[in-house]
Amino acid sequence: MKHYTMYKSIMKYLTDKDLSLNAKGFLSIVLFNDDITPQDVQKYCSDDIETIKDVMLELKITKYIKLDSETNTLLAGPEPYTNWSEPVMKDIQRKAKDKIDKER
Repeated sequence: MKHYTMYKSIMKYLTDKDLSLNAKGFLSIVLFNDDITPQDVQKYCSDDIETIKDVMLELKITKYIKLDSETNTLLAGPEPYTNWSEPVMKDIQRKAKDKIDKER
C-alpha cells in the first residue's frame, strides 16, 4: 500500500468523529475546488438536493461553514470556524471578496 504525505492541518475534518461521511465528502469538494458554486455541487455527486441541504445544515451546526455578512457568502474551512485564527479568517474573507469582484 502506498503512503501519502498530507498536510495534517488541512485534513483535521476527516478525523472528526462528529461529521458524517457525506459531510466529509462535501467539505472535501468545497475545500479543494476554489471556483465551485452551490449549483455546481450536484455535478460532482449523485445525491439529491435534499441530501445536499442536510449536509449543509450538518456543517453549519458543527461550525465548519458560516455565512459572512460582509460578502454574503458561505465560508468553509478545514476545522471549525471557532478555531480559525485572525489571519486565516481575513484570508478567507479576502478570497470571498475577490471572487465576488471577479464575478461582477
